[in-house]
Amino acid sequence: MRLLFVQTSAEWTGATRVFDTVAHALASRGYETAFVVPESSNVARIARLSQARVLELPGTRRTGRDAARVAECVGETRADTVFVHGDYEHLVAATALRKLGRGTLVRRLAAGELLEPTRRTRRAEHVWPVRYLYTTETPPTGHAAPSGTLTPLRAELGVPVPDARPGAALNGYGLLVCLASQQALRRATNVLRAAALLAQQHPAMRIRVIGSAAADPDLQVLASALGLSRKVEWITHPSSVSDSLADAAAGWVVADGDDAALGLLHLMAHGVVPLAERTPVASRYVTNGVHGILMAQLDPPAMAAETTVLLADRERRSTMGAAGRGRVEREFTLREMLSGFEQAARGSRDRRTPA
Repeated sequence: MRLLFVQTSAEWTGATRVFDTVAHALASRGYETAFVVPESSNVARIARLSQARVLELPGTRRTGRDAARVAECVGETRADTVFVHGDYEHLVAATALRKLGRGTLVRRLAAGELLEPTRRTRRAEHVWPVRYLYTTETPPTGHAAPSGTLTPLRAELGVPVPDARPGAALNGYGLLVCLASQQALRRATNVLRAAALLAQQHPAMRIRVIGSAAADPDLQVLASALGLSRKVEWITHPSSVSDSLADAAAGWVVADGDDAALGLLHLMAHGVVPLAERTPVASRYVTNGVHGILMAQLDPPAMAAETTVLLADRERRSTMGAAGRGRVEREFTLREMLSGFEQAARGSRDRRTPA
């Protein structure tokens, strides 16, 4: 099968990482996969590291032009199935497939995302049949889809689990990681403020900020103002998740949607105890007190106190880390996520034209 993954945003997000992971993994299984991304973007640069073929869109967004370019990419790659996120990409891909008169369209709903009946979505549904691929719930869609809409499916998130079973870091106050997205920048400042309080009592502590928020200059200025400039390491796009989490005693996750879910799952898979705000997404993957710590609100003094209690108890960190890793091994495997995408793509063999 030939699969095309379309992203019109130049931002590298959790949803982008899902598509990149799937495109790369399925390419290694013999599928022909291609990633369509904005030209000269970070997304294009990072996507080129995978086994998927990378095709480019113009830098500025226009629905008609993007649809024409996606149609060209479908024709060039002879793709059977096109995967998208969001209502803009949905409309662009639906328009492209209608122009070609063939192909299956799959729109993925990210972790915690509900399908909103926007004008674009309604229009796209009438232009070309779509199959919705849910992450955490199937549906609810929030509206009655047209009769031409294909049967919805589900592909829960999954991450690879390292072969080695890591133990709890010997020095609980050695390294604290923070996985943060640009969209959750304000909450990331609370983690730095909490870390500054911890550093007053534990001068040897280091902090590693991982994710798109790490590139934000205001966050870096705040770290300097808090006296953390020599204690913080900034990693925007880690080439290796395992390396970026090595020796971590615990990890804060401040993000939403796929960014939050993937951050929590990666920490759990590596035996690192996650701490996060209690949101529907976080509660989906972490049972408070069993796999990690969930807090009602991110108040720096309370965060520092909760983190202190966790870091001081190596046995508790070891037990929770093992529980988190075990849950990922049982319920959130990369193999199962890929199977969900494969199931959605297989529909392209049976249905290439609208009803």
